[in-house]
Amino acid sequence: MKTIKNKSKYILLLLIFGLFNCEVGDLNQLEDPSNLTPSSADPELLLNNVQLQFMRAIAYNEDNEDGINVRAAEFVRMQHLFGAYAGPFSLASSAIDDIWTDFYRETLQDISVLIPLAEERELQGYVGVAKILRAYSYVVLVDTFGEVPFSEALFGNDLPNPKLDDGQAIYTAMFDVIDEGIAAINTPNSVMPNDLFYNGNKTQWIKLANTLKFKMYLQMRLIGDFSSEINSLIASGIIEDSADDFEFKYSTVASATGESRHPYFVLCYDADGADDYLNSYYVNLLKADKGFEDPRLRYYFYRQIAETPTGDDLPCEGEPGYNFCYLGDFYWTRDHGDDEGVPPDQLKRTTYGLYPVGGAFDADNFTPVVNNQGASGAGIFPLMLSTYVKFLKAESALTNNTSGDPRTLLEEGIRASMDKVLNFNPGQVDAAFAASTQDVEDYITFVLAQYDSAVDDNERLDIIMKEYYIALWGNGFEAWNNYRRTSMPRDLSPHVATPGEFPRSFLYPASVVNTNSSIDQKPVTTKVFWDTNPDNLQ
Repeated sequence: MKTIKNKSKYILLLLIFGLFNCEVGDLNQLEDPSNLTPSSADPELLLNNVQLQFMRAIAYNEDNEDGINVRAAEFVRMQHLFGAYAGPFSLASSAIDDIWTDFYRETLQDISVLIPLAEERELQGYVGVAKILRAYSYVVLVDTFGEVPFSEALFGNDLPNPKLDDGQAIYTAMFDVIDEGIAAINTPNSVMPNDLFYNGNKTQWIKLANTLKFKMYLQMRLIGDFSSEINSLIASGIIEDSADDFEFKYSTVASATGESRHPYFVLCYDADGADDYLNSYYVNLLKADKGFEDPRLRYYFYRQIAETPTGDDLPCEGEPGYNFCYLGDFYWTRDHGDDEGVPPDQLKRTTYGLYPVGGAFDADNFTPVVNNQGASGAGIFPLMLSTYVKFLKAESALTNNTSGDPRTLLEEGIRASMDKVLNFNPGQVDAAFAASTQDVEDYITFVLAQYDSAVDDNERLDIIMKEYYIALWGNGFEAWNNYRRTSMPRDLSPHVATPGEFPRSFLYPASVVNTNSSIDQKPVTTKVFWDTNPDNLQ
């Protein structure tokens, strides 16, 4: 099984902590000097595991044991959904156990060990980073599942069946945790870790903390007026520049003991070819939706073959009810929900390109991925980019009248996305096929003309959210958040088969429901506390 747990430090960590990492409740027992205990732990290694498991819970992509991002991206047409929303190849309760484990038994439990250890050793920077990651983790859990264990979580055998806590109550608690994290980092002479995100930069961690609070307040805009809090956070300093982007950087290293390449690259650039299909609606957004190619098209997607699919390679051909079936120009994709037979076409499917997974730039190579490794997996997972913040500010300015002009912020968001994508690993880009400055200007002119001709704020917001959606390539989780909050983009292609109900939250993992007497299963239609949109999302 492939995994992103690749760092040599992490391998050492597993050896050191394997005996005590599963049960926090046992940590108060008398210590045997022959056994390693939390008090003898290296905070740096422990924090490394926190970060790696945090990313695994979100970004893992392998053999239907996927992280949150895969399922969320399938819901909103960023990745291909095979069959029903809650079917055996998508959101099955038996297939999401690892997400819960990666958050509760790894990320959050290690944080619960790290914080008192760092406080005892007066490593306040470590405390601050750990608390910010704790808050980020719980916010993701609430946004994903709704009600989750919090007040009784992580007590091991003392509380083996932790109850579910209200999502809004957890959000409220996390605002306090974030403030505690900021205060710890701001402690005079605080020692910062060599972390995997910001390498111990205090200013950047504080900007992330403020940005997380900003995102949380905006997420709740349907249930209250938080405009003053949002304006205060914008003034205090949030992620506004790409240098401060909250992203996880992968490398090109693959070994028998671990995997440090982008998980989507690992899945789709091996000898077997691309395991994933891309979604026709999303690819068409960049290929033809505006009547011309999006400048990011060749950076996002890579075509393996200069052939038109026919026969067994195109099972949708001639069938009614399909929105696209085949897009033309050798883009081999699938319509949303298409669960027709799967031919042996892994070395023909259009797959992930250079950005953000570190794959290949499409220069009309038409070479299978096994012979064109592109950037060899040295991609990023874009958690919260300055690009995203500009679109969120545009949404907030339009809907809450917070600081900034929504049209200007829309333009800034598009420009930031273009700059991020078009300058990503430029050594991989064939200049003959690279997007030009004029291409970018023409695109922006087109979108702003759409915005100026919109008849009301709903149309204007739809334009903002659609451009944000396009810029989010690689982060389906935030796209799913946006869709549940705004019901936009409004033109998402319909499911071509029998979809079932659109997921407003994840099911609880089967192992949790079966072993925790405090948790009963819920339907996917159960809404997260901030989601007050109509029931007709699809």
